[in-house]
Amino acid sequence: MPKYTLNFERKYFYALKSGAYKKIIIGSLITLFTLPSFAAKTYEFNLSTALSPDDPVYAGFKEFKKNVEKRTDKNVRVRLFPSGQLGADGELIQQAQVGSNVGVLTDGGRLAQFVPELAILNAPFLLSDYDQASKFVATPVFKEWESQLQDKSGLVSLSFNWYQGSRMMMTKKPFTQPADLKGVRVRIPDSAIAIETINCMGASPTPMAWSEVYSAIQTGVVDAAEAHPTALYGSKLNEVAKDLTKTNHYHLMTSIIVGSKWFDQLPAEYQKILQEESYNAGAFTSQKIIEQSNAVLEKMAKSGVKVTEIDLTPFITACANVPAKLGLEQAQNSLKTALDIK
Repeated sequence: MPKYTLNFERKYFYALKSGAYKKIIIGSLITLFTLPSFAAKTYEFNLSTALSPDDPVYAGFKEFKKNVEKRTDKNVRVRLFPSGQLGADGELIQQAQVGSNVGVLTDGGRLAQFVPELAILNAPFLLSDYDQASKFVATPVFKEWESQLQDKSGLVSLSFNWYQGSRMMMTKKPFTQPADLKGVRVRIPDSAIAIETINCMGASPTPMAWSEVYSAIQTGVVDAAEAHPTALYGSKLNEVAKDLTKTNHYHLMTSIIVGSKWFDQLPAEYQKILQEESYNAGAFTSQKIIEQSNAVLEKMAKSGVKVTEIDLTPFITACANVPAKLGLEQAQNSLKTALDIK
């Protein structure tokens, strides 16, 4: 028998006899259970907004991405898509419902197709400011509507505290009463509450993706748009329309919406992180919006836009029956009761 074989056998026998084999076996087991098969699974999440990279909302998205990836050790990787790069909001909602790893920042008006009561957030002249809007989305009645959204549509609201600002009208001609807006085609998001709001204000609503609005006004497909100041300025609408009227017809609260098919496969810890960091980024964004809105109005004025405040009484009167027209009387009463509005 070769000499090296004898030497190996002697050493192996010694290891068994001396107990060293125990260390070998224990070491092998430790190695086995710390191999890559024990590594955490990674997830990708694509987050979309129709707004531009210059908008405070996108700054909030970057905060969300940074903190989610930090808290999950990059096991949840967030990719950001501004300016509608992933597609229109309605298309992305459908993708989320079937299990795609997408999220979209959207509003109660669009989600009312699943839970009609959510549209009351966008009812004209009902909520007077950010404080009222942010308080209402934290009430038990609103939280119940969010729960219904998941049950009825398979969509999960991460947090409904993303304030985007007070809606105003950007037109090519000034106006002071509903009659002045007759025949004026106004771009709106595609929702029943938006359509009825622009109708009651006297104009002609034209649903259209936000990414198309600049060229639509420029080419005369529409005559005007309604949005909050940071969105109007971020999309450079001050270049194609020169009259901004502070109608403040509603205060836009939004949420990051994801599909439950994708969300439910995440570990519970990661689900909680996404919800917490959405809330934190929403609060961050809301503060940025509030801080920047007046400054943006000043920038538009310097660029040649006429910024006007008008008596809103004729519009408030004309729009008073919108909730009833859409069957939202109970939702309106719930909102008023929750906020103690007379």
